[in-house]
Amino acid sequence: MIRKPIVSGSFYPSEEKELAEKVQGFLINEKKENVFGAIVPHAGYDFSGKTAGKIYSLIPEKKDFIILGVNHSGIGKKISMSLEDFKTPLGIAKNNKGLGEEIFNKLKHSELEVEFDENAHEQEHSIEVQIPFLQNSQDRFKIVPILLKDLKYEECKKIAEIIEEFIDENVCLIVSSDFTHYGKSYGFVKDGDAKQNIEKIDDMLIFEILKKSSKSFFTRALKSTVCGVYALTIITEIAKIKNWKVEKIEYTNSGEVTGNWENVVGYAGIVFEL
Repeated sequence: MIRKPIVSGSFYPSEEKELAEKVQGFLINEKKENVFGAIVPHAGYDFSGKTAGKIYSLIPEKKDFIILGVNHSGIGKKISMSLEDFKTPLGIAKNNKGLGEEIFNKLKHSELEVEFDENAHEQEHSIEVQIPFLQNSQDRFKIVPILLKDLKYEECKKIAEIIEEFIDENVCLIVSSDFTHYGKSYGFVKDGDAKQNIEKIDDMLIFEILKKSSKSFFTRALKSTVCGVYALTIITEIAKIKNWKVEKIEYTNSGEVTGNWENVVGYAGIVFEL
């Protein structure tokens, strides 16, 4: 089965040539040898594509990408995995079903709430928007798509302990998350300057990731409007387990693009390396 694109033509161009040119315009020639994980945004390419492109440019050739996305729809269980290949205008990204089933079995054995649920993935964009970047920056690769919702800290920690076993020189972990959603449309407003407020909030959250303080991050993030709190907690915990170096490559937000500070979303690009 093939999971068809749902934000082609809105988050990114629907025509193959235009999409390829757009993504290639965001990529730079600057591979790092020892990148094993990354945090990338998942907004429309006009808003966050530059940040995402910088991160994908740094990732060396890998065989497999475990991608942790956000379950915005709330469909399904806490952990929803997919066995489908993902289609974009650039072609088909193959699913590593064998690796996915291995991860699934370990999660299930640890009594975590997990299932293969294509319905949860069908209307979710957070993994889809990553695929064209992989298709332009990697020669050959497969994906393991995983959506997360409603997790407790201890569950995030348990997931991290399982997933870290699968990350090696051939496997990279991608966390798809935007940061603070600020403004009346998001029900999150504070007194003072909007630009300063969102940057201050996100700076504190990113600082916890850079420190590899997964518990502190989780506690702070739950009080914020960061959509990928669970995946971000998991990769931060894995960084601690594996003693990865954590480097912030870029932080920006939609206000920098649109000039509209009434409703604004933060985007961070972070890499994890040995």
